Amino acid sequence: MKRKPATNEKELALIEKSIINTMRKFRESSKSFWSTDDIRSHLKVLLLKGRLFKSGRLGNVFLSFPTRNTYERREDGSLLPSPTGKNDHFALAGWATSIPTTWNHVTQQLSFAIEMEYLRTMPEKWTVPIRNDLLKLSDEKNEVPLRGRFFLLLTTQPTSLFRGQLNALFEEFPSVRCYQQIAQ
Repeated sequence: MKRKPATNEKELALIEKSIINTMRKFRESSKSFWSTDDIRSHLKVLLLKGRLFKSGRLGNVFLSFPTRNTYERREDGSLLPSPTGKNDHFALAGWATSIPTTWNHVTQQLSFAIEMEYLRTMPEKWTVPIRNDLLKLSDEKNEVPLRGRFFLLLTTQPTSLFRGQLNALFEEFPSVRCYQQIAQ
């Protein structure tokens, strides 16, 4: 099995630049994003424009890429790692190598994974989807490198009321780079 090189600084800079550009566009015109899928697609296009990543059958960046680990959902919607559960998905994931790829984690090790949440309103159990995303990114069985873990939270409502809870949640998963943007 071939091992890919670790994500280099140039790739990390492109990923961060793409996330920041997505945040800027969301802040300036949140109405251009109807759903999380719109945001994921926009972010993927920005990554592909950087010409370090490719799309298609032999590409190296994918939407809804399956996790290596399996999970079960509790009654409250939170994920629990379980050998009898099902694979979940990363919103966007990829690797740095240019070797022919498959969707099989046995042959590919990720260079980065991005999770995101788009909350138009703060639902009652708003921490559950955020915690699930952070859990998948930081789960060692998914083998996402420390430097390649990204989380993006986009909201249309100010989160100042929830700031303490949000910071505590982010502190539980220190290996994930977290970004937040509020629409104007």
